[in-house]
Amino acid sequence: MKKLAIGIDLGGTYIKGIVIDKLGHGSHLTRVPTEAHKGGEHVLDKILSLIDILKTKTTNGEQIIGVGIGTPGFVDADGTVLGGAENIPGWKGVQLNSSVKHRFGLKAVALNDVTAATLAELKYGAGKGVKNMACFALGTGVGGGIIIDNKVYKGSHGMAGELGHIVVETNGFPCNCGQRGCIEQYASATGIVRIAREICNDLAGKEDGSLINEFSKKPDNITSRLIYEYVNKKDPVALLVNEKFTDMLARAIGIVVNILSPDRIVLGGGVMMAGEVIIDSVKRHIPRYCWKDIWQRCDLTIAKLGEDAGVLGAGALVFEECP
Repeated sequence: MKKLAIGIDLGGTYIKGIVIDKLGHGSHLTRVPTEAHKGGEHVLDKILSLIDILKTKTTNGEQIIGVGIGTPGFVDADGTVLGGAENIPGWKGVQLNSSVKHRFGLKAVALNDVTAATLAELKYGAGKGVKNMACFALGTGVGGGIIIDNKVYKGSHGMAGELGHIVVETNGFPCNCGQRGCIEQYASATGIVRIAREICNDLAGKEDGSLINEFSKKPDNITSRLIYEYVNKKDPVALLVNEKFTDMLARAIGIVVNILSPDRIVLGGGVMMAGEVIIDSVKRHIPRYCWKDIWQRCDLTIAKLGEDAGVLGAGALVFEECP
């Protein structure tokens, strides 16, 4: 009988689900609205309903062995959401594993959504062939995931991998976590725009350029994607923004490299749509922030699986923990 897993990826706008086999071949990818504003119990019911839909897609000769759920925030070993998902009111305290077990009689495993994406990259994407790696997801915020000896590292209470809250600037920009100077405030999409605003304000009247003109005319329309359009056009101010952002990111990566000595660092998330220009810049800066001999044994690359990494990784975790 062919063994399959259901993967669920909870996002603020949509919940995605998929049926996958051990090799990562997916089918029946389905999305439903999250409706987060209706509260945690409603979102849990949406997840359970999606699992039910996916279960009906299987045929005789196929067996669902478990369900993996990737969620924003922290998840304890027993599947209890510990917090960190403020965009879903009432999500803290929700019990994921037992809810799935009670409804379907299936074993469930839950983990942070970026950690799930990291596992997918290890198994099926940019991390194939390595044993130790770390992933930074650069999007609206900055998430992270850690792989040690081919296993997801969750820490004692499911909270490991918060790479976005490595402090890279003493007394830097305040962060929602309560610290100041977290890499999330510099390497997220919003952080890049913040850097650009600061540089443009400092150079106003002293430097000319398309990006400064954009800020003066339509400051609310500036996005990280637009900034990188100007980087590709060699706009001098946009190039300064890229240097500041990639230097900050290199500081965080250097800390991770020194601590973990990984085979590979993977950069994913929407910001990385800018591509190799970010990779090339970060590589120039990293040697200043970590031990040379460790860095020479590590490489840096872009994630391959895109927006489906989270749902694939949630499914992959089932095969890791529900043999």
